[in-house]
Amino acid sequence: MSGAATPAAWLRPAPWDGTAASLAEHVRAIGAVMDGSARLWLGPFAPPARLPEGFEETALVVPTSGSTGTAKAVALSRRALLASQDATAALLGATAAPPAAAEAHGHGFWLPLLPPTHIAGVQVIARAHRTRRLHGLDRPALPQPLPDLSAGFDAELFARLAAPALAQAEEAGLPALTSLVPTQLGRVLADDRATALLSRFAAVLVGGAATAPSLLAAAREAGVAVRTTYGSSETAGGCVYDGVPLPGVELSLADDGTGRLRIRGPMLALGYLRPDGTGDGAGVLHEDAPARPAAPEESAASAEPLPARRVLTTSDLARLDGSRLRILGRADDVIITGGRKVLPQDVESVVLRDPELAPLVRAVVVVGVEDPEWGQRLEALVVPAGAEGDPAALPARIRAVLRGGPLPAHAVPKTVHLVPELPLRGIGKIDRAAAREIAQASSRS
Repeated sequence: MSGAATPAAWLRPAPWDGTAASLAEHVRAIGAVMDGSARLWLGPFAPPARLPEGFEETALVVPTSGSTGTAKAVALSRRALLASQDATAALLGATAAPPAAAEAHGHGFWLPLLPPTHIAGVQVIARAHRTRRLHGLDRPALPQPLPDLSAGFDAELFARLAAPALAQAEEAGLPALTSLVPTQLGRVLADDRATALLSRFAAVLVGGAATAPSLLAAAREAGVAVRTTYGSSETAGGCVYDGVPLPGVELSLADDGTGRLRIRGPMLALGYLRPDGTGDGAGVLHEDAPARPAAPEESAASAEPLPARRVLTTSDLARLDGSRLRILGRADDVIITGGRKVLPQDVESVVLRDPELAPLVRAVVVVGVEDPEWGQRLEALVVPAGAEGDPAALPARIRAVLRGGPLPAHAVPKTVHLVPELPLRGIGKIDRAAAREIAQASSRS
């Protein structure tokens, strides 16, 4: 077969503006996808007139939301979305008692607090539609009225939305669930009333970016049932929770010595759609094929008819302890300074885990700035935690602690800049390119 399929009507909601009306439009569109009656285009360019061969099952197109590069259009099938939802529900339902309540616990009532323009926010709404169908509800398991997020997220907004959502979930006999990025979690935990409400949710998924250990510890100490998630647009959302793969997901490392993570499972994407209407399944491997590295953010799954045999080679460097996953960083984030390689996440992790520095630092990103002597010079942007002490003394203190710690000398940032916030993109990922520009400008001033 040479060609291509003419898609069912593409739904293209108006640009997301955070209002309740905008959310309602996205809820309807995602519902049509889950019902199998339409395709939804949220990609970074206009949809093609025809789908290329191998992409006939496309039900949803979402952008990538990585911290580097130009967003790509990821094509997902309805089967991939359902597989992701079933795996998530199986994990969440595993804590239900008695066991007969597992399905109800896994498919619950969702408070949507993420933009429905990226896969994490889309899946929150899609899961609410799945709950509707499984439990015979007359509408998706979402708060009514739908929340207005146009003013931005803070603890006061969360408290205002969470209280009625919890009441409606209880009335429906469903567990209350929500999904946040680390920045949102930090804002909620800064407020006692908001924290108390968050602790009443049966599960709080946290992903989109790495979560500081101190933030997770604070959440768990407050009684919040937080579950860290790892995944991407190409995996239809989170596929690893708390370092453990979801049911049906298999993890391995590439055989080429790069340490790149490989993922096998039925929730993988069909591939990337290009602006010219062609498709790209670059980075797809099969079970009996040798592993090879993928270009940054270029990995996806093909239209291979046996989804369980698909393997996605990511750009994430990982370590596997048995079946438990630890993400070390991205291959394209590696900084070469004076001929030596530094993974910025290694430095960031030391700062956030050090008992002396952790109470003083809310967030940190390490970048490489062009330097005539070193090639790249390590610099850090740090958001102070607002703890007692002189903020002006914090940069020198950080460097002093790092020099006396486990890092080699070349991995200690030569300059530490204090900033009010880190630049973000997508649904909460650190924008390392923008951070590099800030560091470069600060060094020149």
